[in-house]
Amino acid sequence: MAHRTEILVVGENPCGAAGSLLDRDGFAGRVEAPGAALAAFEESHPDCLIACGDSIPASLAAAASEAGCPIVDCQGETITTRSEEGDADDDSATGLGDRVTAAVGGTPNRERIARLHEGSAELVGFEERSKLHQRIVEIGTEVLGFGIAVLYLYDGDGFRLAASTDPDTPETADPGFGILSAVRRTGEPAIVDDIENHPVAEQRVEELRSGIAVPFGDIGVFGGLSPEVGSYDETDLEFAQLLANHGAQVDARIRAQQSLRDRQVRITRLHEAAPSLIGAETESALYQRVVDIAADVLELDQSVLLMEQDGELHPVGGRTDRLDRVSTEAGIVGRTYNEERSFLIDNAEVNPDAEPANETVRSAISVPVGSSGVFQVISDETGTFDEEDLELVELLVGYAESTLDRIRSEEALRESRRVIERLHTSAMELGAVETEAQLLDIAIDAAEDVLDLDMSKLDLREGDMLVPVAESGGIAADAGRKMHISEGIAGKTARTGDSFLLTDIHSDPDSRPTSPEFESAISVPVGDLGVFQAVSTEPEAFDEEDLELAELLMAHVAVALQRVRAEADLRRQRDSFEALFENIPGAAVSYEMIDGEPIVRRVNGAFERTFGYDADEIEGESLDEYIVPSETETEADSYNEQLANGERVQTEVERDTADGTKHFLLQVTPLEVGEANAPGYAIYSDVSERREREAELRRQNERLDQFASVVSHDLRNPLNVASGYLDLVRETGDLGKLDNAEDALDRMNHLVTDLLTLAREGQDVGETQRIDLDAVARQAWNHVATDGASLAVDADGTMDADPDRLIELFENLYRNAVEHAGAEPTVTVGTLPDREGFFVADDGPGIGDDVDPFDTGVTTSDEGTGFGLPIVESIAEAHGWSVSITESEDGGARFEFETA
Repeated sequence: MAHRTEILVVGENPCGAAGSLLDRDGFAGRVEAPGAALAAFEESHPDCLIACGDSIPASLAAAASEAGCPIVDCQGETITTRSEEGDADDDSATGLGDRVTAAVGGTPNRERIARLHEGSAELVGFEERSKLHQRIVEIGTEVLGFGIAVLYLYDGDGFRLAASTDPDTPETADPGFGILSAVRRTGEPAIVDDIENHPVAEQRVEELRSGIAVPFGDIGVFGGLSPEVGSYDETDLEFAQLLANHGAQVDARIRAQQSLRDRQVRITRLHEAAPSLIGAETESALYQRVVDIAADVLELDQSVLLMEQDGELHPVGGRTDRLDRVSTEAGIVGRTYNEERSFLIDNAEVNPDAEPANETVRSAISVPVGSSGVFQVISDETGTFDEEDLELVELLVGYAESTLDRIRSEEALRESRRVIERLHTSAMELGAVETEAQLLDIAIDAAEDVLDLDMSKLDLREGDMLVPVAESGGIAADAGRKMHISEGIAGKTARTGDSFLLTDIHSDPDSRPTSPEFESAISVPVGDLGVFQAVSTEPEAFDEEDLELAELLMAHVAVALQRVRAEADLRRQRDSFEALFENIPGAAVSYEMIDGEPIVRRVNGAFERTFGYDADEIEGESLDEYIVPSETETEADSYNEQLANGERVQTEVERDTADGTKHFLLQVTPLEVGEANAPGYAIYSDVSERREREAELRRQNERLDQFASVVSHDLRNPLNVASGYLDLVRETGDLGKLDNAEDALDRMNHLVTDLLTLAREGQDVGETQRIDLDAVARQAWNHVATDGASLAVDADGTMDADPDRLIELFENLYRNAVEHAGAEPTVTVGTLPDREGFFVADDGPGIGDDVDPFDTGVTTSDEGTGFGLPIVESIAEAHGWSVSITESEDGGARFEFETA
């Protein structure tokens, strides 16, 4: 088949000659506009460009020049390229076709260029570096005509032969070797006409006399060698550069793809190894697994893990032989620990912050382990690690941090359980002591041995004075002194009943340390009986957990101390009881149960006067036969049965007296309750005055019952909220919800405090302040378990109110709506349009005309208590407000509060 010349006609409107040329035998091609011509050129690699009517774009002209493709102007002369020698002889050409043929035939290196392009296109398809490198040197010999083609790559330690067309080519070369070093260092190509006499080149093979060398990207050098002097010229240099550039680009792509695959493999292996890391049960096991995974999975075999202990970083795993403990301020290790950020060190010798603990270390990765330590990977060579290594190490350390937090949390929980168990043991011992001295010894021993509070003391109150009564072995016996409750933190603790945690004693205005060496302390009340304190010569020696455990221990101490003192009082009372028996104002009888009958053993003077029987007359006789009316004998028999079973009896009875039948309050107590037929005492008290007192007591009890119901009712809301958030934490593991539970518990604490204040001081509200109605209404909503209800607030005013009591008012109204306004009601809070005040409305069924919701105990819900709205009314009245009920716009209940 005859050869056809491929042409590319460039022009928006090609002339007839150019169009006719495409139809002639021996020619083939296409027409492209200037804007699309470069893409068409790179796709078809034509033998010639024809410029028709328009100028050739500069980028296209440069590509044609690079490829040695001639450009012919259809109206003028041939545009010579860098590969053409001489001018086209237009005078000998008879037409455009002849000029194209002449231009194509006048390109002496065209075949070389075409083969080089073919070879370069072939390189793009390679996926393995070794095969790519071998094909590059083969093209250097086959296409570029190099006698020997070689490719050396630089690996940091020197040059390594990647490929050669000569099997005897040396495998390595030193990093400073001759022309290889110069080309790699400067990035400039070189032609060596005579190796033997060249000032830089070094002759390693005597038969090779000249050469050419060009950079292979930034990782090596590609070149040709010849046994003849002056074998290479500038054209050879250009072709060598073209081949090296194409090859280096393909090599970079293969390396990038391989690096991505390697990274994915390492990440996959790291994820596969993560369960063994996460499953570590102890810190030492975790440390070892971290360095093992770094070596086995990430192929980083020189690593060391340092953890903070007493202000220094101690090696706990890995290459502990290469690194001793270091200061937390030393070099990159210190910066990593203090700044909690990672560092990649390429060359420790030139990095001003490196300060390696081992002088042989040249490069490193340094990653913080949370705020607890530092993990480092080290190398004796520079530039060993890259950003990919750093990312993988950070991922590994991330797993380690989470596991370390889990291990430490579990250990803290186990330790807390151990402490609680030992505290429970101490509490049992406290419950068994009989004397105050024994109790104090156990309390101090528990503080010292269980809570590790080796410098502690216990003061008990004597009136308004605190008197030291016990101290641990770590504190001097004279460290404490008798002091008034107005003095120091101990006095403040005794006065307020609050605990205090002092991280810096000297900065607290209330502290009066008995020694200037004391830096921190905790102070805990022992009920209302005294104060326990622990001190330390170190600042911030105690935390909230220490304070809570001390409070727990002192709560047991307070209960035990009250019991011991009560028992001592009881013994004294028993010793003096016989003396007091005669002086009891009421008629008193000492009895013994025999055969179900109370037999009199002794009576006092009041009994003789009341019932008219002398002691000698009635002692040894059945009491009932003398003083029980016949019509109440059955009742008396039931009381005797109770006494025979060792039960107490307290009841109102009628008895025959010297002045006739009277009503008495009978109180009978066996000396040993629960003991069958135990002896005891019976006291008959005149009932008239007592009845009056009992009536008053009943009224008080009714108030107390109501108060207790109110407390129970109002505490239920925050308790339900706290319980709900705790259930949510259990279900999701989101510990952030504990903050919400804590808010609800804080709300309960405030409510109990205020209600106790109300009970003790008779005050309905505390101090008032200016309140943002919108904020309080929303805050109260968060305290109520709303079960799908929604809240709408349109209240932009402020008002004077007790904030806690106002929140309580809203809570009860919200709860009333949730319980009575149907499924998922909407509650609206707003200001009154025509007077000062606010309203709370719902869209439920409303309140019937026959129901007074402010009556205590009135409710239309099975779940309600009937106290919510009476509480609302009492809070409003306590503020001086009036409250009324109307129908809301949606037909529900609307509570209006006038505050002026």
